[in-house]
Amino acid sequence: MKPPFDHQLKAVEFFKKRGYIGGLYWEMGCGKCRAVIETFKCLRKEDHTVKMVVVAPLSILESGWGDDIKSFSEFTYFNAHDSMVPFNLKEDILLVNFESMAQKKNVHITKHIRTNLLVVDESSKMKNHKTITTKTLLSWQSLPKYKIIMSGTPAPNNPIEYWGQIEFLHEWTLHKSFFAFRNTYFHLQRGSQVMPLQRGQLVSKQFMREVLSQGWKYEITKDNLAKLMNQINPLVFWLKKDECLSLPDQVDEVRLVELGVKQRKIYNEMKNDLITEIKNTMITAQLALAKCMKLREITSGFAIDVDSNAVDIGECPKMQELLDVIAESGDHQIIIWACFKWDIEQIFSVLEEKYGLGCVRTLYSATKDHMASINDFKGNRARFLVANQASAAHGLTFVNCSLQIFFSIDYSLERYEQAKARIHRAGQTKSCTYIHLIAKNTIDEQILKVLRDKGNINQVVYELLRR
Repeated sequence: MKPPFDHQLKAVEFFKKRGYIGGLYWEMGCGKCRAVIETFKCLRKEDHTVKMVVVAPLSILESGWGDDIKSFSEFTYFNAHDSMVPFNLKEDILLVNFESMAQKKNVHITKHIRTNLLVVDESSKMKNHKTITTKTLLSWQSLPKYKIIMSGTPAPNNPIEYWGQIEFLHEWTLHKSFFAFRNTYFHLQRGSQVMPLQRGQLVSKQFMREVLSQGWKYEITKDNLAKLMNQINPLVFWLKKDECLSLPDQVDEVRLVELGVKQRKIYNEMKNDLITEIKNTMITAQLALAKCMKLREITSGFAIDVDSNAVDIGECPKMQELLDVIAESGDHQIIIWACFKWDIEQIFSVLEEKYGLGCVRTLYSATKDHMASINDFKGNRARFLVANQASAAHGLTFVNCSLQIFFSIDYSLERYEQAKARIHRAGQTKSCTYIHLIAKNTIDEQILKVLRDKGNINQVVYELLRR
């Protein structure tokens, strides 16, 4: 087992001094999960009966927390996503995803939270005081004896998003009432016009709807921002990736994504048809592999019809997971790898709509000017580069970027390693992070396993037939 890094040990000391109540506002790739696991080890020495409950995004419940628990500790854990939370928890750690934490079937969660350690991973989920996630977590505020929140981008849009997280962590630090907090630190502004708000001032919902529809926005002055951060800073440990000199050169991360109901049905039907065809026909392993690769299209949200046209199947949870990862990453430049023309065009459209015209460049067969795309991305004139490995996996250097997302993965080990090497090369000064969006219980998992093990890609066919 690799020892924890220096900054992770400092996190343990930070939490210990604060009575195991605090936050990690660490940039993606700094190893937040490992730091919390090491903290739990320390806490266990002081309180032998304490358990840990982790609320986290579904995509990292098993591939993030589960893998780290197995890799860096001897703790046992129970993943409650596919099961009801047990009344008597025998395991050391309970893992619960945000979507199911408030469901009636999981009535026993509050029992396990009481007097134990509650960890909220990606606490920016509490950025909106109106959501069921925020309301549920705040209703648990007084139950756990120990509390930890974690996020790489705790307030991605506006400092007003800190309230729910800090209120959960330490009651009344900012203000018990969201509205009083907002009126204390923020004002309404439209251009150079300022509308001051008085603490405790009551306004109707209709009035606020009219004001906001007229272009007024909540803003904060430098002085008030300084006052706000002075309240928050003692409660959290801040860290950026380039400050962690002891971080490894490369960090791999997997985000497991559940297929939609319709998507899963189509996937299973095609898989069964392909298995039958492969078993009943004398075909080469390479041809069988090519047929299996059609399953990858469905995990990306489309299928090829009889006329060889791409047809939208109406569901693509990977796209939402992509947007969530981008939101977590702050303002970093990102390379997004995609295997299909459909993927690239859909990603391009979604990102331009959300982040503005001109924020995306592409690099694939239909890109008119490859060099212009390359130079715009390297020159920081575009935040995103959506590329196909066959078009951009060799000979290019993008050390201006340290984060890659694999939206869909190629079965070529050479192209996979070359794609990762675009940012991990001479001139790179930051740790490189690679995030894989993998559709759960699909061919995606088999392909990634073979690539990581540097195995024979024909194993994918074998695994498909065996399952």
